[in-house]
Amino acid sequence: MSIFFKKHHRHVLLEKPFPEEWDAIIAADLPYERMLEDAERKHLRDLARIIIDEKHWEGCGGLEIDDRVKVVIAVQAAVLLLNWEMDIFHNVRTFLIYPGAYHQSQERQGGDGLVNSGTVNLGEAWYNGPVIFSWKDALESAHNPGRANNVVFHEMAHTIDMLTGQTNGTPPLRDRNHYPLWHEVMTRNFQEIRKVYESGQRDVIRDYGVVNVAEFFAVCTETFFDAPVPFKKHRPELYAEFERFYGQDPAARFAKQGR
Repeated sequence: MSIFFKKHHRHVLLEKPFPEEWDAIIAADLPYERMLEDAERKHLRDLARIIIDEKHWEGCGGLEIDDRVKVVIAVQAAVLLLNWEMDIFHNVRTFLIYPGAYHQSQERQGGDGLVNSGTVNLGEAWYNGPVIFSWKDALESAHNPGRANNVVFHEMAHTIDMLTGQTNGTPPLRDRNHYPLWHEVMTRNFQEIRKVYESGQRDVIRDYGVVNVAEFFAVCTETFFDAPVPFKKHRPELYAEFERFYGQDPAARFAKQGR
């Protein structure tokens, strides 16, 4: 679809009233939305509606795709884009949704260089391929903000990282002048956090984040949006880089809610 026709199609789509039944799903399943300002809520709905309309949705393992599945996943994905000007996950064409955790049957080389197959996954993002979710875990993430554990935030962060053509923990930043500080802060914090876990202690960034730099970006993203207050308190310099990249301050949202 050309840029002109895509813009026209989106304009026509967003001129229609937001479906009342989708509003009911948001009210029931997505408490995160209540932390947003009115303008952000409207923008979130617009983004979610485009994601639902433009992506192919396929149920796997016997799961039937309905409006609830689409709205719960699309709204969470849209949170990452609330103040981000790039196109709407243009490198993602398909969402594959399983009822729960699923076995990965294909061999895949991880960031550690090991070839994995037969593993049990909650989600995956493939380069120029589908994004896969466990519906059970996507819904649980929606129902329980604040745990620093959100499978939708995590996997959609990987798709953002992939926009550069690599999955290396450095997404396309807003300004080329931001790269030196980004690399310095990310590298130093990655090394510090790895040492924290090697010493048997814990950090606000969970240990899966130091498996490799790609997972570091994804885990930092889900912590930034899902547990921003402790993130900002314990890793303020790292938090500031994500605040500048995403153009949002989730800690302020959570603080207003007393979380």
